[in-house]
Amino acid sequence: MSKSMEMQSVLQAERDIESINTQVIIQTYSDRVLVIITQLKKVGTLIQASLPPTTPLVDSSEESSQAASDAIALSPVHPSIDLVYLFGHAPSLDHQTLYSSYAAQVATLVWASERYGSSRTPVIVGVALKALRSPEKFSNADRATFLQVMDLVRELLGIAGVA
Repeated sequence: MSKSMEMQSVLQAERDIESINTQVIIQTYSDRVLVIITQLKKVGTLIQASLPPTTPLVDSSEESSQAASDAIALSPVHPSIDLVYLFGHAPSLDHQTLYSSYAAQVATLVWASERYGSSRTPVIVGVALKALRSPEKFSNADRATFLQVMDLVRELLGIAGVA
């Protein structure tokens, strides 16, 4: 196996979120991190999140103290984040916005975690979610699902502030 494809570690957890079994798997490779968020038992749409090499990262200690003070607060996503859809596509424009939000926030959590230090490792996020509750806009259940998934990702990454 080549060094760039060598597997480093796997973290996984599952939880019923809004009465739907939701799994999060984090697979670390030497050159990137793969995060799968699924309610459908498949990989789903793959989105790569990366930052330009000259972009400063948020101080992870500030992120941890903010998260510790408010478990629902999430780090702001860096405006320079680059999202590229690698495989698949979201079923609708609303889903695309939601999937992009998942990818950007998960990448932000990975980059802020002590496990990855101040790494700029590209993060590939697979998203396979059940249909939105409301076809026209995001519902409170969709927002609650997003926040609970982010708490699950924080838990796996060992970030303070998990409820």
